Amino acid sequence: MGELILCSHPIAAMPYYIDNISLNVYSLEELCYYIENHLYLIEADFMSEELCLWIGQELDEKDLAQSLRSVLLGNGSLSDFTELILRSCGYCSEDTIRHIRSVLLDMQNKSVFECSKIRADRYMESEKYVKAIHEYRKLLGMEEECKKNPVLEGNIRHNLGTACAELFLFDEAAANFLNAYRLNRNRESLAACMAACRLAKKTDILKKYKEEFHVSDEAFKSMSDQWNSVLKSEDILKKQSEAERLIKDAQGQLEENKPLMEQIRKWSEAYKKSCRL
Repeated sequence: MGELILCSHPIAAMPYYIDNISLNVYSLEELCYYIENHLYLIEADFMSEELCLWIGQELDEKDLAQSLRSVLLGNGSLSDFTELILRSCGYCSEDTIRHIRSVLLDMQNKSVFECSKIRADRYMESEKYVKAIHEYRKLLGMEEECKKNPVLEGNIRHNLGTACAELFLFDEAAANFLNAYRLNRNRESLAACMAACRLAKKTDILKKYKEEFHVSDEAFKSMSDQWNSVLKSEDILKKQSEAERLIKDAQGQLEENKPLMEQIRKWSEAYKKSCRL
């Protein structure tokens, strides 16, 4: 069950949409809850005219909206902007407000690379894997920072591989784990690479990596036993069985409805076209 938040201020008819976690908020209390619980995901673009308008118009908090706008137009800090919101409704305690301000001030003093790393890790922790992948790729694009610390780059690539694996992108996961191992020389990255190859059913590559990286027969057997144990686990088998049933039902329904199949094909082609650069 979710946490109950008692709202003493107006509830908006139209919500404010927070893009980075795909969340609609309807009140100041919910906005404060977002700030407190997703602190490391808040970026400078949180300070926006759009948010000021929503607070002034939808919540009828015109004085607060004007104060926030003054910070925004005066190139004020993110910590000042969020503190005004936090103090507006009494949702957070004084200690919590001080902690949030301290963290945001600390983030302001960190480099873009450091902030992006923290943000990417928080997306991983909250299982926002697509957003985590985006942030980790941004980090790898900062070549100057990565070149300074190959081990750090390797660890970033390992995390990127983990996010890909969570989305069943096993080929991409394996490539990232392999690059991670070449940089950090961490056997955990190598084991993850081989596991991703196993899940992608690339047995020929598995043998190649076993020889290339001098994986002993004993170690390889231990990894194989672990993979087989996971693949044969009751939970995995149940999910696989359910997925196969759903696919079979869907295919049966589609075969009985040719106009629907044609429409899906058109949507698919339109989507692919829209994705081209």
